[in-house]
Amino acid sequence: MAKSAKGPGRRASKWQREHRPLSTGVFGQGAFSTGTVRRRDGEYHVRHISASAAQKIYTCPGCHLPVPAGTAHVVAWRADSIFGDEHAAAERRHWHTHCWRMG
Repeated sequence: MAKSAKGPGRRASKWQREHRPLSTGVFGQGAFSTGTVRRRDGEYHVRHISASAAQKIYTCPGCHLPVPAGTAHVVAWRADSIFGDEHAAAERRHWHTHCWRMG
């Protein structure tokens, strides 16, 4: 793990770390796929994350409020990215379920 200039023991920003391929187990237990969903701005891969599998805090791109750990939510990323699926998956976003439906 790379050290940052912020001090000993601090992790570098994910943008400064070396690229690693998306693990096939990222959406293991506690997640299920709804496949590809077409929205007005393109196609998206969608995964529903259960409350028990939600272990981090994320910021919802729909309302810009936190998606707390322990909250069931939606993870979505572009299915039609010109940069390919791996790049699109690296850019995935965690949405409140309601915000995703409204978006």
